[in-house]
Amino acid sequence: MKLVLALIAVVFTTSSVQAQFWRVEASGFSNTSRGVNKIHIGTATTAWGVAYDGITPSNNIQEFVRTNDAGQSWIPGSFDLGNVNLGISNVCDAGGTTAYVAAHPLNAGDQGGVWKTTDAGLTWTRQSGALYQDSSSFPNFVHFFDNAGVTAGDPVNGFWEIYVSSNGGSTYTRVPSANIPAVLPGEFGYFGQYTYYGNNIWFTTSKGRIIHSSDRGVNWTAYQSPLSDFGGTSVFGDISFADSNKGIIQDNNGNLYRTNDSGATWQGINISGTGFPYGDFIAYVPDSNRIVSCGQRTTYSGSSYSLDDGVTWINIDTNQHLDVAFFNEDTGYSGGFNISSTVDGMFVYDSNVLNLAEEEQASLTMFPNPATDIVRFTTATSFDAIMIYDLNGRVVKQEFNEEEISISDLKTGTYLLTIESKEALNGGKMVNSTSYKTFKLVKI
Repeated sequence: MKLVLALIAVVFTTSSVQAQFWRVEASGFSNTSRGVNKIHIGTATTAWGVAYDGITPSNNIQEFVRTNDAGQSWIPGSFDLGNVNLGISNVCDAGGTTAYVAAHPLNAGDQGGVWKTTDAGLTWTRQSGALYQDSSSFPNFVHFFDNAGVTAGDPVNGFWEIYVSSNGGSTYTRVPSANIPAVLPGEFGYFGQYTYYGNNIWFTTSKGRIIHSSDRGVNWTAYQSPLSDFGGTSVFGDISFADSNKGIIQDNNGNLYRTNDSGATWQGINISGTGFPYGDFIAYVPDSNRIVSCGQRTTYSGSSYSLDDGVTWINIDTNQHLDVAFFNEDTGYSGGFNISSTVDGMFVYDSNVLNLAEEEQASLTMFPNPATDIVRFTTATSFDAIMIYDLNGRVVKQEFNEEEISISDLKTGTYLLTIESKEALNGGKMVNSTSYKTFKLVKI
């Protein structure tokens, strides 16, 4: 788990472009600089997140924030687990007023485990079936698909400590070692670092491996990723899947890798576009080619999105984003820092840039390319602006309400041409625009 100190000057800064993508809502915490991460979206209207102290991250707090109205409002609360010396590994939104939380001990002699609430966090009950009773036991995460769930911790007695439940957590069964890949020397997992799709679930390790189950945690397979570590000091990364096969890894330098076989093999992505991915958090919009990337480090903070599986990127803002999660093309959230109980703390997706049907993107073509004079387009979808950027991200040409653009006055070279659905030009920069598709254009 990676934490950052809150730099209020950065936190309070917003950009005009942000308005086209994120809407800022209050997280509701009375203490200032509460950061929100480990967001889990259970339904189109409900979501939970874990809070931490952005001023002093080492100060352990047991607080959450949740929404039951699709992010219109957020309600803070406390994980009352009976022991203030437990750290929060993650929270899992099960819909309605039900959620699960995994907690790990901070001191020797304390016992972590899994707790459940059915009253929106007013009370929490420890689930005794998920034992974690060994002196070195604790859960890295808990996740419920419906009444079926899985929780996993670091290796104990020579193999990963993984439990599955089929009845909402009333009882759990430890997965036998025969169903789990062997542990590498010194290998461990990370708090809250997992992803899922359908019946699939993946978690990552300190050896850069991805441990995958396609049957809700009953059987597991290990894959080696391009990273040496998913949570180290110099190397770390995040992972997300669009479906059971297609996934993406982002490392701390913003490098991207794709898989089309559930994580068994990975290939690097050659990134282009006027923007770039950030190196902290990444989330696919499920069942799509759309991705959102976020950064929390004060020297590398911001958010961006891609409409083509991570090849081209468009920057959104330079604010600190502490996590990102999407439920579908209409529902997504990112965590931030609050100023007060009524100002800031949550970023709510509030745009249609991710809603464009993939068939509409596929229908949009540009010709000729390379080109010397006129570039034309064929599409079944209307658009309002054609923007051409140089490779430094500067607008060098624009055309409005036309289906062609002249490039005869451009210098020979490579440019990025973006189709926009709305236009508003301000000082040579597009604001309040929605990108349909970005092309690499070669002028000869």
